Amino acid sequence: MGTSRDVCTGGHAMRKLMAAILSVALLAAASGLAHGAAAGSAKGVKPDASADRAGTVQTLVVGSDVFIGDLVKTGPKGQVQILFADNTRLVVGPKSSLKIEDYLIRNDGSAGKLAVDMLGGAFRFSTGDAAKTRYKIDTPTGTIGVRGTQFDVFVDPVTGITWILHYRGIVTFCTTAGACKELKDACTLGEITTDTKVLGDTAKITGEERRTLQSQFRYAMNQSPLLRDFWFQTAFDCLRKVPDVPPPENHGFENGPTPPPPPTNEGRSLKRVP
Repeated sequence: MGTSRDVCTGGHAMRKLMAAILSVALLAAASGLAHGAAAGSAKGVKPDASADRAGTVQTLVVGSDVFIGDLVKTGPKGQVQILFADNTRLVVGPKSSLKIEDYLIRNDGSAGKLAVDMLGGAFRFSTGDAAKTRYKIDTPTGTIGVRGTQFDVFVDPVTGITWILHYRGIVTFCTTAGACKELKDACTLGEITTDTKVLGDTAKITGEERRTLQSQFRYAMNQSPLLRDFWFQTAFDCLRKVPDVPPPENHGFENGPTPPPPPTNEGRSLKRVP
């Protein structure tokens, strides 16, 4: 028969065990509250690509979940294609970084928004089924708002200058001070610095400027690294084709006067050679 001391000892051990179980449950709940439901899933991944989650770095592979607060980074050959629950599609290109600030549907079912911060590098974005006013894209120099839109973005990792190559829908882009402009026509290029500029139709840009844009907007040149669901039908119309500019006019005087036409035998009799 056990003594009262044994009973007390056993009760104390049981209380410690229950406290430990409760602590684990609370930690799990806190983790769930911190991350919530997955914001999206990585449908295509090229190493190296990772998600920094509150100081814990997770290597991303196909099927990996991404969460609110994740800082997604890629190496020189890395790439991540993310599909969100509302069918929004986002590509993080090589040598790029992006943070998922907020997402439209939270774990408790409350309304939110899709907010991402494009910190530097190359990106592709296509809106999904959510209300277009709920999308917010930040860059170091401004913000991008969308309405039924497909576009690519390049953010200079040093200066933060942002360029937007528009394919479909309407893009509204603004400086941090609130100066805004819109892109409506396919292949138009926008720029955000301390001001906003519409730089014109990329199909008509030539020379070194065109070559620079071709290196920045890699998916306008080559979509083969992407899954078909992340392709844009009109992407090749902007920078891949020969520039859509008229040929120079030729009046015949650039290299001297126009030479006379060669003589003809018209109006002259032909002599028979013996």
